[in-house]
Amino acid sequence: MDMTTKKPSKSPSEKDLEVTEEIKKAEQGQSQQRGKNAKQMQSEKRTGLGKNTSAYWQGRIFKPVTRGIESPHYFMQTSYKGRRVGFTLGTSNKDAAAIKAAEIYRDLVFKGVEATLAIHRPQKTKSESVATIGEWITAAKKVLGVNDATFNQYAASLRKIAGDILAVKKTKSRFGPKSGGASEYRMAIDSLGLDALTPVAIQHWRLERVRKAKTPKDVSSAKTSCNSTIRQARSLFAPKVVKFMQGLRLPEATPFEGVEFYEKQNNRYSSKIDAGEIVTAAHNQLAKANPQAFLAFLLAIGAGLRRGEIDGLCWNQIDTKRGIIKVEVTDQAGLKNSDSQGEVDIDEDLAKLLQGFKARAKAKDGDFVIQSDAVKVEKRGPQSWGQKYRANAVQDALVEWLRNYEQGGIKPLEKVQKPIHELRKELGSLMQKEHGIYAASRALRHSTVATTAAHYVDKKERTVVPIGSFIAPANVVQMPSATNSKATTAKKKQA
Repeated sequence: MDMTTKKPSKSPSEKDLEVTEEIKKAEQGQSQQRGKNAKQMQSEKRTGLGKNTSAYWQGRIFKPVTRGIESPHYFMQTSYKGRRVGFTLGTSNKDAAAIKAAEIYRDLVFKGVEATLAIHRPQKTKSESVATIGEWITAAKKVLGVNDATFNQYAASLRKIAGDILAVKKTKSRFGPKSGGASEYRMAIDSLGLDALTPVAIQHWRLERVRKAKTPKDVSSAKTSCNSTIRQARSLFAPKVVKFMQGLRLPEATPFEGVEFYEKQNNRYSSKIDAGEIVTAAHNQLAKANPQAFLAFLLAIGAGLRRGEIDGLCWNQIDTKRGIIKVEVTDQAGLKNSDSQGEVDIDEDLAKLLQGFKARAKAKDGDFVIQSDAVKVEKRGPQSWGQKYRANAVQDALVEWLRNYEQGGIKPLEKVQKPIHELRKELGSLMQKEHGIYAASRALRHSTVATTAAHYVDKKERTVVPIGSFIAPANVVQMPSATNSKATTAKKKQA
C-alpha cells in the first residue's frame, strides 16, 4: 500500500504570499546594489497587498474611454524604476484581468521593462518572406500621398523594370485592358518577389537599355527614359513610404539603393514645325472632315492645353468675351497638379472660333467642349493600365493626322511620341519669342520658370554677329550655283 501522502495544494492567497516574498527579495537585492542599508530598508512603507497580487489590481484596472467610446477590455498602468507603462489586459472579465495585471507586474520585476513590453505588448512582426511586387504596390498606395495618375506612373515604372529584369513574357495583348491582357501581364509581375530587384540587377538593366540604342539620338533618349523610369519607381521605396510598411519585409539590399543615374540630357524643345503652315493645313484638312479633331487642335496649339485638360474641358470654363480659358479642377476632371490651375489668355480670333463651335453645337455651359461619339460615356481619368479619355476617338484621330502631316515634303511629327503635346511646346516657344520666358511659363502653367527654360522653350529668333559683312566684296569669289554647274557640264558634253 502506497503510504505516500500528497501535500495539500496551496490556495491562491498563499501563492501570492510566496511570490510576494520572492519579489521582496529581488527588490531588496536591487536596493542593496543601489547602496541602501538595512535601516533604510526598514523605514520603507509597506502595504497589505503587493502589486504582484490580483487583489491589488482589482480596484486599479479600468476600461479606457476613447472619443466617448468605452473599450471592451480592461487596462492597467504602473510605474517601474521611474518608467510609466501601460498594458491592455485583453479581457472584459475583471477577475481574469486582475490576475493578468499581477502577472505582468511580476514580469516587470524579474525580466525588466523591455522584455515585458516584448512579451505583453509586441509590435506587429514583419513577414519572414520578402514582400512581392504586388504586395508592395498595394500597400504603398495606401500611404503615399499622390494623385492616382502619378501613383500609376510610379507603379508602371516599377513593373517595367521588374518585367525586363525577370524576362516576363510580353505580348501585344498586354496593351488591351478590355481583353484582359494588361491585367494578366501585371499579375505575372506582381507575383514576383522584391528580392529580384537588386541594385546590381537594376544597374545592368539601365546599361542594357542604352546598349540597344542604335543612333546617338536614340542613346540620348534612352538615357533620359532610364532616368525617368528609375526615379518614378524609386519613389515607391522612399523613407516616407517604408516607415509605414508594417508587416512587409524588404530584401537586405533595398531596391534602387545606390543605383546611379545617367548625366542629364539636353531636353530643350527643338521646333519641327512652322506654326502658320500647320494651322492653315489643319483648317483646310480637318475643319470640315473632322471638326471635333480641329477643335482639339486649336485648344492644344492656341491655349497650350494638355490632352487630359482638353478631354475634361467644359464650355463654362471658356470666357470668349474676355478671351480666357479657366483651367481648374471640376466635378468632371482633375489636373496634373496644383500648379496646372490658372487662366490662359487666347487671342480674339480664336475666341470667335470657339464661340462659333459652341453655337453650332447648341451646347450648354456645363457640356464638354469636345463631344464624344460613344453611346455610353464611361468614367474618365487615371486607370491602372494608363490614362482613360472620355473622347479618346477624337484625339486619336488628331494624333493620326499630326503624324501624317507633311511640311516641305517630310512628316516632321511622324515619330514624335506625343504629337498633341508637341503643339503645346510650340506655343510656349512662340510665346517666349514674342513676350519673354516669364510670359511663356505663365501660359504653360509651370511651377517654376526653370522648368520652362529647361524643357519647353526653343530659341525661335536668330542671334548672330555679322562676321561676313567685315569682308570686302572685292575679295569674295562667288561660288557657282548647282544649276550653273549642271549647265556648264552639259555644254562641255555637247562640245
